[in-house]
Amino acid sequence: MSPTDPTPAPTLPFAPAADTEAADLDRDLDFIRTAPRHLVARSAVAEVLITDWRQLGPDTFRLGAQWPRGHHFYAPVAGTWYDPLLTAESLRQASVLVGQTYYGVPADHHFTITELEFETVPGALLLGARPAEMCLDFTATDVRRTGGTLTALTLEADLLRGGDYAGAGRLTLHVSDRRDPAAGEGGGYPPLPDPVPPAIVGRLDEHDVVLGVPDSAADRRGLTWDLRIDPGHPVLFDHPTADVPGMVLLEAARQAIQAACAPYRVLPVELRSAFHQPVALSTPCHISATRLPTQSATEDAALRVTAWQSNRLAFDSLVVAALCG
Repeated sequence: MSPTDPTPAPTLPFAPAADTEAADLDRDLDFIRTAPRHLVARSAVAEVLITDWRQLGPDTFRLGAQWPRGHHFYAPVAGTWYDPLLTAESLRQASVLVGQTYYGVPADHHFTITELEFETVPGALLLGARPAEMCLDFTATDVRRTGGTLTALTLEADLLRGGDYAGAGRLTLHVSDRRDPAAGEGGGYPPLPDPVPPAIVGRLDEHDVVLGVPDSAADRRGLTWDLRIDPGHPVLFDHPTADVPGMVLLEAARQAIQAACAPYRVLPVELRSAFHQPVALSTPCHISATRLPTQSATEDAALRVTAWQSNRLAFDSLVVAALCG
């Protein structure tokens, strides 16, 4: 990871020079076509959520994202709500686009998420007759450069649907130099552990289960699992990567709280995660969860989920979820 300056970089200059540019700021976001894949670090066009973007002012941006009603991985929860993890993926894609488009990060550089959090309003995530058109209003609160090159960026966002508040998010990215494009293609992955039964973690297909049954009988009696690292998964591993993608760990956190609350279905409404170190593809990773107390039995469920690799804490997440049947 590149070192960063202790002082924030100056804000971006912003001065629309023509009436057409000023008018462009006022027009509605378009949801007609998706962003180019390379701007959001995706290989498959079908996985691109971002559709439109513009700069509103110094370090402020507006982006549009369209959420499909029937995504093959981020499927509706209980047939009623959009999957809240679409919020996390929208934040991730938007931050990569902002970094490349407005802060000059080359497309071959590597973005690493070190913090990601979001909260959602369940009523704003209800499925409708058309795909959801989401507006993300971003503010960059901590822009850092070394030698004129962006090395870190913190973005805070409000999420709106049809003008109504739908949630908020925050993430911090670190930027490092280009990596070998063949990184992650060499194999040497640990054997896939047997999956937890898909229904327990809210999945239909065991291929989408990221929690594996641990070898230890004692671990099998608690909220402890082995991470299933499957580089062949078409969504979680959309392209070759040197480390386990952050979205895999967020999915592990979501599946952990679903397992803890089974047989009830849960809707994650708040997630606050820190990525302490990269999770290597070649080394087993262990997931554990701890139930957190709530004031009454009718309140949302809360869980702290951690990922450990080589006896070091790599990831931890607070997940709060509403029981929805």
